[in-house]
Amino acid sequence: MVQNIRRWNNMFETIKNIFGNSITEGRFQFPKSIPNFIRYGYSVRRLFFGEKSCLMVAPKGKDWNLATLKKQIRLIEEMLHEPVIVQLDKLTALQRTNLIESRIAFVSAKGQIFIPFWGCYFEEKILNPQKVPALLSANAQLVFLYLYYNKNGNKTLTQTQISKTIHLPKATCARAVQQLRDLDLISSASEGTANLIALKSDLNSAFPHLTSPVQKLLFVKSMPLNISFRISGLKALSERSDLVSLSSDGGFAVSRETAITLDKNILIDEQTFRDFGGEIIEVWKYDPLLLTDSEYADDISLLLELSGSEDERVQIELDIIRQKHGLKGE
Repeated sequence: MVQNIRRWNNMFETIKNIFGNSITEGRFQFPKSIPNFIRYGYSVRRLFFGEKSCLMVAPKGKDWNLATLKKQIRLIEEMLHEPVIVQLDKLTALQRTNLIESRIAFVSAKGQIFIPFWGCYFEEKILNPQKVPALLSANAQLVFLYLYYNKNGNKTLTQTQISKTIHLPKATCARAVQQLRDLDLISSASEGTANLIALKSDLNSAFPHLTSPVQKLLFVKSMPLNISFRISGLKALSERSDLVSLSSDGGFAVSRETAITLDKNILIDEQTFRDFGGEIIEVWKYDPLLLTDSEYADDISLLLELSGSEDERVQIELDIIRQKHGLKGE
């Protein structure tokens, strides 16, 4: 009973959201002249819309079928001489189309409304709304930074070009582009079969959505030969300033794909590293080689990695990076 009342209230609010507060409700009982399969098979209320009124009915069971439902709604309308809206929790696209073609008024739990006798026709296709996360995914961040470093004025790139250049599968790149579009950080336009992508917002707008690229740290006895990396962390900052860094400050950024290829025999645990030294490899969420040709990690990723440091000297050096890229603050 409580569940039925809740369902009714939800549907009533849905209708009010469409038609406004002029919609009111009232109780109603089927007269005894109505067949028992309708009296006991449906709950019913009366709706008022100005001087007009109708009945809103809902099947009590979940085993209804469309053909029988339509016949019984028609019977209620004929016997009571009143228009009827059927209230349904679930409604497929095929069922909705069939009801519309049959001129059967309905309201569904997903906000789809068709009420032709009030001169209104609403068909609202409701996708399951997905809240856009405040923080970019690693792939979306990579796409944004690639566009930022390659902006060259207002130059646009195709989604295919971006996908190929930064080695993202087409579907993955499309999801990244969609998230950037949802956050209004890029614009996109179709030109033939190509999807043209361009930055829409500056770095200040995007920065709150960016995160540190570091996924995890690996401790090794010594830096392995013949792997591709970028100097990162405090090591990168110290080599570009008067800061002094230690081996414990990290310093070599690699992609996840590169990290997988490392010989497991060179890995050590953190305590062994603290006791006997070694090197720290930073495994990044995206390939650090894609954003710069320099031996050092790109500025923005470096800034994101170190921005949480409480060392005032580090923040002074990071301010130089912020000023270089026109960032107003952290």
